[in-house]
Amino acid sequence: MKIPFFPNTGDGTHCFQAALRMALAVFMPERKFTYSELDAISQKIEGKWTWPTAAMLWMIEQGLAIKLIEDFDYADFAARGGEYLIERYGEEVGRSQIDHSDVELERGISRRFAGMAPIERRIADIGDLRNELARGAVVIVNINAAPLYGTEGYSGHFVVVCDIGDDWIEIHDPGMPPKPNLRVPLERFTAAWAYPTPRDKNLLSISSPS
Repeated sequence: MKIPFFPNTGDGTHCFQAALRMALAVFMPERKFTYSELDAISQKIEGKWTWPTAAMLWMIEQGLAIKLIEDFDYADFAARGGEYLIERYGEEVGRSQIDHSDVELERGISRRFAGMAPIERRIADIGDLRNELARGAVVIVNINAAPLYGTEGYSGHFVVVCDIGDDWIEIHDPGMPPKPNLRVPLERFTAAWAYPTPRDKNLLSISSPS
């Protein structure tokens, strides 16, 4: 599948909106989404990271088929907020999520999301990525950008998976800086995907309804 590429914006906080724009260009090509529209769809707060929950609810309402594979309890997060994030991810990642998110807003969205979302609550794997690509889905994954580029620390980041070989994976990385059709060793991608632990591998698959 040829997936159009769109870059992050200059402030570096629109990686999810860029990834979403790529998916929507495949399945809703007649609509030309602006970043302002995508901010509204995803309920983005200026200067904060974006959770995909609001956008997933919007896509369901638009008739798109989505599948979310991740080991995350949205009902528990809705109930306990930041306490759950630190318990689930550990101090480093949990605290980063709290500091860069509007947790109370996300708790409210998650209450609705938990009751209707097509979630497979388990750990995603490379086989899942291959299967979703094979059936024509656009796949967005949340990674830690730091190990992808050989640096230390944690920086939550969304990329779109384009293709997978035996020992490499090709992604659209919205940036910054933007890197379309970036091919990286599968081992390095997995280190970024499975952060802080292999339990954290996830995927969001978007496709036309069957």
